Amino acid sequence: MKLLLTAILVSCCATHAAAGEQTTVRGLADQAVLVHRITKSVCLLFVGAQTPVHAEDVAASVRELNSLSSAIAAQPGADIGLADEVATLTKSAQQIVAGDRHTVPVTLLIKTNPTLASRYSQMRYRAASEVASKYQNSYAVLHELRVVSQAFQRDLCLFLTGLASTGAERAMIERIAYFKASLDALVSGDRATGLEAAPNIHIKITLGKVAAKWNTLQPILSAAASGGPIDPRDVQLASVLGDAILNNLDQISDRFLDL
Repeated sequence: MKLLLTAILVSCCATHAAAGEQTTVRGLADQAVLVHRITKSVCLLFVGAQTPVHAEDVAASVRELNSLSSAIAAQPGADIGLADEVATLTKSAQQIVAGDRHTVPVTLLIKTNPTLASRYSQMRYRAASEVASKYQNSYAVLHELRVVSQAFQRDLCLFLTGLASTGAERAMIERIAYFKASLDALVSGDRATGLEAAPNIHIKITLGKVAAKWNTLQPILSAAASGGPIDPRDVQLASVLGDAILNNLDQISDRFLDL
């Protein structure tokens, strides 16, 4: 529940702004999503399944992240360290895709991922929200779920390949609880944390689609977090489910922008 309150505070500290600014909640969440997608797709290359698909996903995600990062770096007072870390992550990923699977690029990728994710999370505290104040808390949580949906995929693959960091199991257990509680709150609302119930039937139905996929994904994640053996087929299934959930959450984000 600590993570839930963190996401709420992101929107409470934001001011309303026009959509399209690179420093908005959605824009920064987009970049955090890409950071996890790149790491996950690189990790899946070590599994050896659908290698061309994952290599292309890395290439596409790297291009998009570099583009978004460059736009932020061009702004006055930009955090140069952020751009440097993005470059470290993307270059390491490209090296690994090209066949260099030695310790240095792999270690750089694994260490830079959480650092970047943390930076983007902190930046969302100061970011402008694209929606009316009434919906800012729900909107912030929605985008946190987008990021978490990809963090699940990353961590599951890291467990499978033995690259997960110490404490990754506990972190996944916390994310599982957060995702479930937040999904329920987005549907029904939560007065204590200022979340409005789903504001229209379209958003409520799409949240139901997310819940249906989550019911399949959650047991896979819980089994991995408990330290049990991981079936590579479950990792592939989780990747498909996570991407489908992300697509649904993207649709909901668009709906919020239309309110």
